[in-house]
Amino acid sequence: MGNLTPRSFCLICIAIALGGFGQVFLKWGLPPGAIAGGHGLVGTVFGILVAMTNPKVVIGLALYVISTFFWLMAVSRVRLSVAYPLISMSYPLVVVLSATILHEQVKWVLAVAGLAFISAGVSFIGLGLGRGAKEGESCKG
Repeated sequence: MGNLTPRSFCLICIAIALGGFGQVFLKWGLPPGAIAGGHGLVGTVFGILVAMTNPKVVIGLALYVISTFFWLMAVSRVRLSVAYPLISMSYPLVVVLSATILHEQVKWVLAVAGLAFISAGVSFIGLGLGRGAKEGESCKG
């Protein structure tokens, strides 16, 4: 299994974008209190089933399914230890989309600081990959 190439990075970015938009559509399709706890298991399951008939929720689920196809293509080409940390690129996307599409209030100073820390952490993971044992080698003490 190879390293990250421009093509595999593109597949990951498509999966991330579709997943991020899927999240927003799921939230957008849920009216406040649509799936309230406190109605027991049957009431909660019924609320979920009713919510899943909302066209925006259906679009969100469809985007997730399509995202999964792109993700499968990506992880079949790239080590999971390289690909999976890149999912954190969806965080800034979802924050911006939730502020613009859902009109959620975002404390931008805190959001940008938090996203910067996440990005730095993922960068450290990426820098650490490729160092030490070669792919296929085990770590022996």
